[in-house]
Amino acid sequence: MTSIAAEPDETLESGYLATTPAGDNFLLDYSRAEAAAFSELARTGGGRVTHDQTLGLHLTDLGLATPFGNVALLCRPVRDAEIGDLARALRTFYGDRAGGPYLLFSPWPIADLSGLGLKTVGHPPLMFRPAGGSRPDVDGFRIVEVNDADTLADFEQTLIEAYPVNEMQPWRRGSFLDPSVLDTAWHLLVGYDDNRAVATAAAFVSDGLTVVELVSTRAECRGRGYGAALTAAAALTVPAQPSGLISSDHGRRVYEQLGYLPIHRHTLWLGTR
Repeated sequence: MTSIAAEPDETLESGYLATTPAGDNFLLDYSRAEAAAFSELARTGGGRVTHDQTLGLHLTDLGLATPFGNVALLCRPVRDAEIGDLARALRTFYGDRAGGPYLLFSPWPIADLSGLGLKTVGHPPLMFRPAGGSRPDVDGFRIVEVNDADTLADFEQTLIEAYPVNEMQPWRRGSFLDPSVLDTAWHLLVGYDDNRAVATAAAFVSDGLTVVELVSTRAECRGRGYGAALTAAAALTVPAQPSGLISSDHGRRVYEQLGYLPIHRHTLWLGTR
């Protein structure tokens, strides 16, 4: 009888190896693209970026008061026996510099980290949109891609005030985004209502996948379809490739109406320095 068991020295493709090729599976492609996206935000903003290859852990830090600028991202599952190594890597990296709390993104289920000083943020849905599709039009709403210092300031101010990012208010120009971000794979979009910047969305274009991030709408303008129009515009930055985003449960219905499909749930943890 022929054995179907792997040989003792045989390496089986798991879908999350360092050698797993792009395009093998959406979850790995998304985690790699998201890590690259936050790395570019940190690098262009004068922050720190490092990669722990053993843990598959990408560490980024802008030293901001908000955790949205200080993000750690896992690109493979962490075994229970590695939790201590993960905690040490986080403490060492973020403890080296003053700043606010940080977020840990785990696309895979992970052991309880509360005993290590981290707190659960939630389990937001990861969503996938196939290539193609259309963008809803909203009367009187104008979408502009950021290409200069003034539209970049509109994007930054709107994001901080509309999301809102309370720790960064009152807004100061250049407090989150450096103009050099426009020379990266990031594409930033601002939505205007009667020449007033009221909403944002962004796309990070990686090989084969577009990550949609930084979606916000001013509170008094919600319910008008602005966020949906901007999200779809970001997703169509490269029409021939699919897109992915991490949703909230509250926003999930809007994304589903745009053709996004729920795939999985991330686990997010909040750490302090």
